[in-house]
Amino acid sequence: MPLPPYLHCLTLPTPFPVGPVNVYLAEGEALTLIDTGPKADLTRTALLAGLAALGYKPAALRQIVLTHHHVDHIGLAGELATASGAAVITHPQTAPWLANYDDQRLRQEPFYRNLWVEAGAPDDILAAMKTASDSAAHWTDGAAATQLVDEGDTLTLGNEPWQVFHTPGHAGSLICLWEPNTRTLLANDHLLRDISSNAIVEPPPNRHGPRPRRLLDYLHHMRRMAALNPAVALPGHGEPVREVAALVARRARFHHRRAQKILGIVSEAPRTLWELTQPLFPRLTRPLDFFLAMSEVLGHLDLLEADGLVAPRPAGSVVRWTRVAAALDYTISHDPATA
Repeated sequence: MPLPPYLHCLTLPTPFPVGPVNVYLAEGEALTLIDTGPKADLTRTALLAGLAALGYKPAALRQIVLTHHHVDHIGLAGELATASGAAVITHPQTAPWLANYDDQRLRQEPFYRNLWVEAGAPDDILAAMKTASDSAAHWTDGAAATQLVDEGDTLTLGNEPWQVFHTPGHAGSLICLWEPNTRTLLANDHLLRDISSNAIVEPPPNRHGPRPRRLLDYLHHMRRMAALNPAVALPGHGEPVREVAALVARRARFHHRRAQKILGIVSEAPRTLWELTQPLFPRLTRPLDFFLAMSEVLGHLDLLEADGLVAPRPAGSVVRWTRVAAALDYTISHDPATA
């Protein structure tokens, strides 16, 4: 089934290792841009050229929809909104990042520092990750969200109603958009064809309560989107996904196998999160890679803990993960491939 004729993908270069980002333009009574790319000269140049090729300037925009708060998706929102007067539409958890990205980053900094200290990460790694985090706000300008949307809401794209799904996992703020007649899913970073989205560790949204278990969220919401039976899922990076159910099954099997591998390591002796990350990702060099790798391993530990197979045990200033003795004869029951 072809894409809706009013929907166009603009693939924009970024200065980040993830490579290009896909943004989408929906023609209709309210010309709508879904995501913007980061605030970078090469991205802006490509976006303006892409709009011009379709016959538009930024001033023609009437809606800017932002799928989640990461800088490669929201960075140009401020200047585009200023140029056009467009409504800025996003999830409530994205809005504070739009208003003041650096303020939100600083609010979260103690959470991450405590988490990585407990993980046993070396001081030089902590310092490198902080330096990388400090530079993130460079890639975005402030913007005011003028409309908040959440699970169950509807947006008009191309004069058609699109359903909003809140799908935390890769980010707690992430939304997908669904058009049932053409069975088109605007999946942004929730579903990527060639790489698995990292379920990034985050503090609780209100800074109270338990830490969200983002990998468990991610697996759950992937299954929800697969149950819609999309004809195509349009991603934030890379090529469209035509076989969504098969992709979700592969992702689930991957995470199941990785959790089993971590369980085997923990069964030999208790390990800190950092000690578990090293054998799984031995060639990391970039600060962001350390952050993503520890996020991923922590997600698999959360999966194992949810099945009663491992538990965190304080050991001085660090936390070591140990296999639960009562579970020595068990395998992982929470198999995401069949749940």
